[in-house]
Amino acid sequence: YLFATYVAPSATFDIGLQQEKKKEIYMKIQPPFEDLFDTAEEYILLLLLEPWTMMVKSDQLAYRKVELVEEIRQLDSTYFRKLQALHKETFYKKAEESTGDIATGIPSHPDLSKQTEYWNNVPAEYKHFNFNDLLNNKLEFEHFRQFLEAHSSSMDLMCWTDIEQFRRINYKDRKQREAKSVHIKNKYLNKKYFFGPNSPASLKQQDQIMQLSGGWGKILHEHLDASVLIEIQKHVLNRLEKVWLPLFLASEQFAARQKIKPVESKWISSSSEIIAFRKALLNPITARQFQRFVALKGDLLENGVLFWQEVQKYKDLCHSHCEQSIIHKKIMTIINCFINSSIPPALQIDIPQEQAQKIIEHRKELGPYVFREAQMTIFGVLFKYWPQFCEFRRNLTDEKIMSVLERRQEYNKQKKKLVVAEDEKHVKEGLKQYASASGSAIKTGPLGSETVLGLQPYGRQPTWCYSKYIEALEQERLLLKIQEELEKRLFA
Repeated sequence: YLFATYVAPSATFDIGLQQEKKKEIYMKIQPPFEDLFDTAEEYILLLLLEPWTMMVKSDQLAYRKVELVEEIRQLDSTYFRKLQALHKETFYKKAEESTGDIATGIPSHPDLSKQTEYWNNVPAEYKHFNFNDLLNNKLEFEHFRQFLEAHSSSMDLMCWTDIEQFRRINYKDRKQREAKSVHIKNKYLNKKYFFGPNSPASLKQQDQIMQLSGGWGKILHEHLDASVLIEIQKHVLNRLEKVWLPLFLASEQFAARQKIKPVESKWISSSSEIIAFRKALLNPITARQFQRFVALKGDLLENGVLFWQEVQKYKDLCHSHCEQSIIHKKIMTIINCFINSSIPPALQIDIPQEQAQKIIEHRKELGPYVFREAQMTIFGVLFKYWPQFCEFRRNLTDEKIMSVLERRQEYNKQKKKLVVAEDEKHVKEGLKQYASASGSAIKTGPLGSETVLGLQPYGRQPTWCYSKYIEALEQERLLLKIQEELEKRLFA
C-alpha cells in the first residue's frame, strides 16, 4: 500500500523519489524488512526541512506583531451608575472581611514579591518549564490537574480550558459559541469565583472586566463577547503560571517523575543518527574500523558486527529469490558460526540465551525474519558505542585510524601476557609450597624395624599427623583457587 500510494511511478501521492531509488525499493519489497523505506524517509526529511524552517520563521514574525482587538463600549445610565457604586461599596467590605487565603495558605491575590518567591523555590533544572510545556505533555498535564484538585483550586484550570474550547469553536457556528459563552458566564462569572474573594483577578482588574462587558445588566442577561472572555482567560492563566505552576514544579512528586527514565530509551536516538549508523555498517571500510574499535571493548562485540553484516547478506539472498537449499545453507552457516558454535562459548554474540534457543528451534523455517530479533538486539548493543567511535575518529584520517587501533590492540595483548606470566609465577610458587608441605607430611621409618602391619615397599613406613594433614589441605585449596582465577582471566 505504501509503495503503491507514495513511491510507485504512477502513485496517487508520488513524493518524487529518484527512479533508481524507486527501483531499489521495488526489488526489496518481497520480503519487506524494517529498513525498506529508509531511502524514501531520508529523502522526505531533507525535502521538508526547507519549508519547515520557513514556516517557523513566519510564525515567529507573526507572534511578534501586536494583535488589534475590536472593543465595544456602551454608555451607562444614571440609575446604573448608582447601582454600580452601591455594589462596589458592599463588595469592598466583603473583600476586607475575607482572609483571601485558599486551603493551602496561599494568598488569593499574590503580589509580585510572592510570585518571585514561588519561582525561587523551583529547582534550576525545571525553571524552563512553562504552561505550554504542560499542554504538550498530556501525562504531566494530568498530574497538574490532580495537583490542583488536591489543593482545592481546580477552578482556574477548568475556567481556562472552557474558554480555550470556546476560542476553538468556528466563528460561523454562532449558536454553539453563544451556548458556550452562556455556560462560561453562569459557571465562573459569579461571586463564588471570578467576582469573589478567591478571584484570579484583583479588584481593579475585576472592574475593568465589568466595564468591558457592559456592566452587570449585560453579564446577567446576555452572553459575553469573545474579547471579554479572552481578558478573563489572561487573568486565570496569569495565576496558573505565577502561583500554581511553580508550586507544582517544586513538588517532590514532580522531581521524582523526572528522574524516572525508561531503560529502553538509553540507546534510542534520532532517525538520522540511526540511518547514519546503518550506512556505516554497510560501508566495508567504516565497518572494519568500527569492528576493530569495539574489539577493544569486548570480543563478543567484534563478532556482533560480523553477525549483523552476515544477516544483511542473508536478507539480500532472500530478495534474490534463489533456491531454498542455498538459503537454508546460509541460515545454518550463521547459526553454526555465531549462535551454536562448536568453539566455546557456543553463543558468540551478545544476545539473550532464550533468543538464541528460539532461533535454533526455528532454523528449519525458511522465513526471512529468522534473525530479525537477534539483529535488532545486536544493533542496539553496537549503537551505544557509535558516538564514542565518532568522537575517536574526529581528529584522525582514515589511514591513521587502523594504525592507532592496531597499536591499542597490541598494547592490550602485551598487558594480557604480563598478567598471564604473573599468574603463572604465582602458580609455580604455590606448587613448590605444596610439594614441600606434602614431603614434610611423609616420614620414613628405620629399615630394621618390623611392625604388625609390616613394611611398605622400599622399606618406607607411612606416618600420619593431623596438623600436617590440615596444612596440606589448605595448600591444595589455595592452589585450586589460584588455578581457577588464572582460567577466568585467560577466558575473559
